[in-house]
Amino acid sequence: MPNKKNKHIDLNDSVKESSLPLIIIVKKDTTKPLSLFQSHLLTVKATKPQLHITKYDYWIAGIFLFLFVLFVWLYVSNLKKLNQIIKGFYQTRFANENARDEFSIGNRVSVFLSVFFVITLSIFITRMLSFYHIQLFKNSAVEVIIAFLIIVAYCIKFATINLVGFVFQVQKEARDYMTSVLLFCNVLGLFMFPIVICLTLIKQVSPLIFIYIGMGTIISFICIRMVRGIFIGLKSQRVSKFYLFMYLCTLEILPFIFIVKLIILKIK
Repeated sequence: MPNKKNKHIDLNDSVKESSLPLIIIVKKDTTKPLSLFQSHLLTVKATKPQLHITKYDYWIAGIFLFLFVLFVWLYVSNLKKLNQIIKGFYQTRFANENARDEFSIGNRVSVFLSVFFVITLSIFITRMLSFYHIQLFKNSAVEVIIAFLIIVAYCIKFATINLVGFVFQVQKEARDYMTSVLLFCNVLGLFMFPIVICLTLIKQVSPLIFIYIGMGTIISFICIRMVRGIFIGLKSQRVSKFYLFMYLCTLEILPFIFIVKLIILKIK
């Protein structure tokens, strides 16, 4: 018996099998937790642990540790003398006591504070030149060269003061002024120590802030030292006011202006 077509169903209106979307159902295993290291954009660089080495001047940390130990030793063993030196910076009475006690470069406390001053100032100058991309020397040991130049400059300065005092027969005034210069250098090293640490180790703050603070500190110390030298010359009747003015212009003001001008030209 032949098949009879249903007159109510049109075969052309039926849904073709090829037009249906293909849906694939994947069963997930919910018994195992999902890994955070899957389906990410990170690429594998090494399958084994690698030693991470940072580019850092570890020797500078050793120098800071040495300076800290040196300061602690001076504070513990020579606290009275250390306080007298610091007070001599802003009180004339203690500065005169240092002069009477023969406070000089041969004094033990003065020697260690002078080392403190040379190291901190050389590191500060090096970091400042590095920040402004100023290359004065092609040698890698820039700090050593700058420290040597600082020592040579102050040796010439003290020799000149002694020579002027001998020529004009004002040895006492020359000795008092040398004591004042040495005193201010020693105290400046202590003030510059925390500034240099911040400039070297703190990366979250702009180095320009600590450079400005350091430069302001150095300029303030130089101005106060010059004022102290003028008072020493004016109190003495044997010191000529004209020669005092010539000395301050030649060995105090002119070198400082020359160094500042050189740095400004290098920055520009």
